[in-house]
Amino acid sequence: MSHSSTAIRSLIVCFLAVAGLIVGPAADGGAVVEPSSQDGEEHYNAAEAMLASGDTEEALQLFTAIADNFPRARYPLFSWRAAAKVRAGQIEIDLGRVDAGVARFVEVIDGEIPSVWTTRARLGLATTLLWNREWQAAARLLQTIVDVSARAGPESDIIAYRDAEDRLTLLHRLWLRAEAGERPWQQAGRYSVDFAFDRPIGIAAGINGVLVTDEGNDLAIFFDSFDTAASFRVADPQRPWWGTSANGFVAAGSMVSAPLRTKSFQFVYPEGSRERPLDDIRAGVGMPDGGWYLVDSEYRGVMRFGRNGTFDHILDTGVNSEPVDLDRGPRGRLFVIEKRSRGVLIFDAGGVLSAGFAYHDWREPYALAVDSLGYIYVLDRGLKRIDVFDQDGGFLWTLGPVLPGGIELGDPRDLTVDSTGRILIADRGLRTVVVVE
Repeated sequence: MSHSSTAIRSLIVCFLAVAGLIVGPAADGGAVVEPSSQDGEEHYNAAEAMLASGDTEEALQLFTAIADNFPRARYPLFSWRAAAKVRAGQIEIDLGRVDAGVARFVEVIDGEIPSVWTTRARLGLATTLLWNREWQAAARLLQTIVDVSARAGPESDIIAYRDAEDRLTLLHRLWLRAEAGERPWQQAGRYSVDFAFDRPIGIAAGINGVLVTDEGNDLAIFFDSFDTAASFRVADPQRPWWGTSANGFVAAGSMVSAPLRTKSFQFVYPEGSRERPLDDIRAGVGMPDGGWYLVDSEYRGVMRFGRNGTFDHILDTGVNSEPVDLDRGPRGRLFVIEKRSRGVLIFDAGGVLSAGFAYHDWREPYALAVDSLGYIYVLDRGLKRIDVFDQDGGFLWTLGPVLPGGIELGDPRDLTVDSTGRILIADRGLRTVVVVE
């Protein structure tokens, strides 16, 4: 453990004792001293540092202590309390404890002085309403965020504004168009960027941009929000993904590359008394605690590793299973394509198999993506088709092999869905990325 981590934990122990979360007398036998507002700010920053390093549960405990130790009756103007409540709510949501997260958001909306944290609490609440398919209530909250952020005031927040606009666009695409009897996606075209792809095989959309892997050039290419390209050499690139801290990662055979940070990570798997390195990592996802789920084709399993790269366990995907891709969805759920059964397995936030589904004529389900509503997009490479399902695996729509506008998929290898509901497809045969919107 580093000295900085030890210092942060010492701060936490002291502060939790003051907050009443650790019961016992003060070290000198005297009365516990009431913390100042400056203490709250310092401990809020310490909690953020812990969250950034992957200490999720400890960060949650400290955020909770800040909220509890600075009651509004005594500290009416203490803005860090609202911030701590929102951050605690976001962590609860990421860990799959939705009701606890919602309670935190409502506390801020109803009980705190209006601020940017009120707006972010509305965004968190609207997100959970979307998961519950309460479209109208979610739309009203999202529009409120857009309205208050469009004018100068204490609740104006450009980050929440952009997220709310994206979610409204997504709602328009997947709800209003469907209600009007229209198809959600109405045109397709090549990705309009100044870059010549060779054989693109992987793609992931995140809050910072789009990451594409190209096996022809051994490259990972990052496109920012202005579609400006930056390329990075990665040997044997496979599927990319975005981590929980907006870090881009690429599965690359015996390692996971973080090209935007020029770092790489290797993993070992215990086999009897020995440890063997993973040699054929094909896909992965990041977890809220900084850990990883990785698909390794040699071991034919989905392996869980801690934030420090230590092996934890293998998901139970069944006897002789062969997972090929995975993605995280709302409520902390994990979705895995299993090649032999030609189906999708659904695991809860604790990694327990909870459900699954398949479609009657799937030939080679090869890649999947989950959007912010929890809708599941499955690419069948053999059929050159994308099938879309609701959160429970109920069939909704299909696209391909000929897309709206006449583009026919060639050899689609991967897909992603951005925050507005656009589908982006890495097509090795067409040597391009196809955008469906």
